[in-house]
Amino acid sequence: MISVATAGGTVTSYSPRFSLSGMTGTFPQPVIDGLKTIQGTQGPSDVNTVKDAKNNPADAGPAGPFNVDYRSQTGLTKYAPSQPIPPTKITAKSATPLYPTSAVVYAKTWLPVPSQVTTFTQSGTFSVSSRENTASPAAKPSDDMQKFLGRWKD
Repeated sequence: MISVATAGGTVTSYSPRFSLSGMTGTFPQPVIDGLKTIQGTQGPSDVNTVKDAKNNPADAGPAGPFNVDYRSQTGLTKYAPSQPIPPTKITAKSATPLYPTSAVVYAKTWLPVPSQVTTFTQSGTFSVSSRENTASPAAKPSDDMQKFLGRWKD
């Protein structure tokens, strides 16, 4: 699980290892060799980059695999950055893409089995707060002429 801290940085926590029984099938040799090196059921140690973000505020932005360009990632899992927080005022005169586009190549033959299994999208790291409007409402017109003229007020 990857948790994002409000102070910057992330904490990646791993669960303990477990075993399955009654399964059939085979593993490739590299997996069998890797399994021989594992001892016990304790998972990897947590990876805490929050303390690093406090020591180095310049690097306190999104950390870990979310910094790697999506198109450069390989493997079963890909990591996508989160959508940026929208501004409170629109100043742009034309729309520009946040990330570069990718080329489209149409298949002319059968494609291999996809190697990507899942994509993790970075969690939003902002919060929204609101409060009660304590201003008193505007007074209502008291006579008919004020009501009539009030129809065209902007």
